[in-house]
Amino acid sequence: MGNKDSGERLINDAKTLAKLALRTGLQIGTILGAKAAYDAFFKRYEKRDINTVFGEFDYSRVAERLPRTTFFFPSGRWKLQGYFYPCKGAKGMVVVCHGMHAGADDYIPFIEFFVRNGYAVFTYDCQGTYASEGDSTVGMCTPLVNLDHALTYIKNNKQLSQYPLFLFGHSWGGYAATSVLSIHKNIRGCSAVAPFNSGYTLLAEKGEQYTGPFSDVLKIDFPKEFLNAYQTLLFGNYTKLDAVKGINSTNIPVYIAHGNRDFVISFGHQSVISHRNEIRKKNVTYYIGTDSLAGHNTILHSPRAVEYQEKVEKDLKRLKKEYDRDLTQQELTEFCNGVDHALYSEVNFEMMREILNMFNKAL
Repeated sequence: MGNKDSGERLINDAKTLAKLALRTGLQIGTILGAKAAYDAFFKRYEKRDINTVFGEFDYSRVAERLPRTTFFFPSGRWKLQGYFYPCKGAKGMVVVCHGMHAGADDYIPFIEFFVRNGYAVFTYDCQGTYASEGDSTVGMCTPLVNLDHALTYIKNNKQLSQYPLFLFGHSWGGYAATSVLSIHKNIRGCSAVAPFNSGYTLLAEKGEQYTGPFSDVLKIDFPKEFLNAYQTLLFGNYTKLDAVKGINSTNIPVYIAHGNRDFVISFGHQSVISHRNEIRKKNVTYYIGTDSLAGHNTILHSPRAVEYQEKVEKDLKRLKKEYDRDLTQQELTEFCNGVDHALYSEVNFEMMREILNMFNKAL
């Protein structure tokens, strides 16, 4: 089976290279380098060792109080692992969309918040992430593709389709939650934290920051002609969708949150908020994270959680300095066991309550 898969992959790669060469007029050598850089960035992401994870970002830490069922659903030729968190007498269901370099379990504190406040939750690991199939995360448009298929699965599922439907996404997932509004019209409310506007243009906008180790070859091996053609081959019409178009296509309430010192998705350039003047609808509420909540991830958490996270990092750094070396696996596990995981991952209650109130009003 392995040899067959490898053979098919080589054939598909050859066909892709030929198509790119025809579309762009670039030489195969240039395209090979650009494709290698692109594919290396969107590698597969595996779940971290729970013994070294701080916070309630693993189901094992909440399983006794937060039941769920696990299942698979299709997204193209891949099977994605999904999770359903029931809620007795649920008012609706929130689809939670995770960020890049993360998976569904990394948003358990937010999932639990919704369940405790009357909403069932549907979530999943994106393609090439954690428990889902896929040998890579493919590209910036991947979460939009996966969410489209997830919502189609929900629509066709007798149990899941009974709920009024809401969306909550962060970063990668926030882009998907807002952009998918152009496709699915049965959504009752949408919330996005630190979302970027376009998966199609973000790579070009980020430049060296998003190519990381490939920054030295960006200008030679990552030409715009390649980027545009390759993304179109991978994602087709999904590349034409973005957050602004999604928001402008609907009258449902939308909540957009962004930290004003977000260095991952820049507040003044890549964020949805930076495109605020293009949003024609009056259905949008904006929340701006400041001070300790101004970052890409810190906006998700309470001020005291952010303060505690900083303390944990300082304690860990101090311990490494004391030992004058990196900690062993056992030492790191012992340190992790001493962390107050609930406090470390406590949610930004101000923001989450505003989102909850918006959902409740939409009902």
